[in-house]
Amino acid sequence: MKRIRRQENPQGLEPLARQAQDYALHMMRTSGSVPPTVIADTDEGFVFCMPTALTDDAAKDRFAEVTRLFAIAQSARSIVMIAEAWARLPDARGHLDTETPPSQAPDRKEVVVLMLEDHSRNATRMLPILRDDAGEFTSFGDPGPLQFGESQGRFSGLMPRNKPSVREAAQARTTLISLGMNIVNRGFDPTMN
Repeated sequence: MKRIRRQENPQGLEPLARQAQDYALHMMRTSGSVPPTVIADTDEGFVFCMPTALTDDAAKDRFAEVTRLFAIAQSARSIVMIAEAWARLPDARGHLDTETPPSQAPDRKEVVVLMLEDHSRNATRMLPILRDDAGEFTSFGDPGPLQFGESQGRFSGLMPRNKPSVREAAQARTTLISLGMNIVNRGFDPTMN
């Protein structure tokens, strides 16, 4: 019953978004960057998953598949993928140039993207990265509210649409172990910021 209320509540993804934002802020302050990370909201608390490197498309595809298995293995209520990215925003007239990749555009913005999913919804939040004249991270700009809607790409649709059975979760855990995955760290203390 509690799970159903949480999924129907539009604020249900907000606690996970706050956790992800606190984590991203901590990483930016301590290391100057945010490694690609997935955080699952589970009955046991927040569980983190990080790849060693995303150097090519094959590694990114593998991380997407590992994330799918991770969500099932943890019986996650929701997940958030956190990644640094270049973004382009529409101009004053609302026009967005989709021909030029953001990484090559002169008007690109540096952001940390939070891509959240639960069993029925997707949401995104962009945290604008603000730097001083020397290029050092100072803070995040105003991210605005979560943007709900459909998402596309290799890192979307990672949550199962239904809660996995105990058998499905066990199979996913076995597969992750066979891939060499271990749970190393549970939770994150945002008071360390």
